[in-house]
Amino acid sequence: MKPTPILFDCDPGHDDAIALVMAHRSPAIELLGVTTTCGNAELEKTTTNALRILEYIGAGDVPVAAGCHRPLARPLVLGTADGPSGLEGSPYLPQATIKPVDQHAVDFLADKLLASPEPLLVVATGPLCNIGLLILKHPEVLPKIKELIWMGGVFYRKSEIITPTEFNAFCDPEALKIVLDSGVPILMVGLDVTMRVLVEKAQYAELATIDTPLGKLVNDWLLFYEKLHRNSMGVGGAMHDPLALALAIDPTLVKTRPAHIAVDLTGTHTFGATVADFWGERGEKDNARIAYDVDADRFFKLMFDLLRD
Repeated sequence: MKPTPILFDCDPGHDDAIALVMAHRSPAIELLGVTTTCGNAELEKTTTNALRILEYIGAGDVPVAAGCHRPLARPLVLGTADGPSGLEGSPYLPQATIKPVDQHAVDFLADKLLASPEPLLVVATGPLCNIGLLILKHPEVLPKIKELIWMGGVFYRKSEIITPTEFNAFCDPEALKIVLDSGVPILMVGLDVTMRVLVEKAQYAELATIDTPLGKLVNDWLLFYEKLHRNSMGVGGAMHDPLALALAIDPTLVKTRPAHIAVDLTGTHTFGATVADFWGERGEKDNARIAYDVDADRFFKLMFDLLRD
């Protein structure tokens, strides 16, 4: 089967890092390029992390373009799960010798989309700064986006901060609104499903059987990454971004339902919340599909098979 070409927008980040590994190692994916944004850390750090990861796994030929250094309409609030560098827990990971391309991520994405003979799948696992700005600056690319798989939002459960708000939505809700209003097909992979793919004892035991430098690296990433989850919620690290990426490989891992999604831009306690209207109460057309159920066992088999191979 011909691999699916994708563009990957991310803010590495431990779970973004694992998603990058999966994207490169899967024969079902052709990774056309990686763009970076602020979020889990400042842009310089997330870009450095992407370059370090790709070079380490033998994907140094994949072009990387740095994008937005802050949200579109507000100051940057950083994520807290990944530490100051965005990729703590692996000090032995070499610094990269490769460099990002000399082009802003937004223009890089536009060029790749316009050059493709067919619409492309875009996977985004951070705040949507780059994608929102892409839509504003290059509206001509909209028909060239086959679908945007975005890790973000939460609809049925409380998340890691004490509001119904997920970090990627909270970090740049204005960009999210631009994307939701754009007409681009969107699959939202939110905490409703990602908080059901948790790395616990069984997963660590399986990872221990992957006795390779990459297996050790991923294990060390996860041990650092789970600290926030374990200390604040009493659970292991959630594979937010790897699940979103996995849907480019096997979309049957989740069940979805369509809805109209709005984002709260003004709330005191619900700022950045994603609000789903499943029954047309607001009189708006559906603008996204929401993942609401996940086959966690099949996801972990896919993830570990890719790490092992």
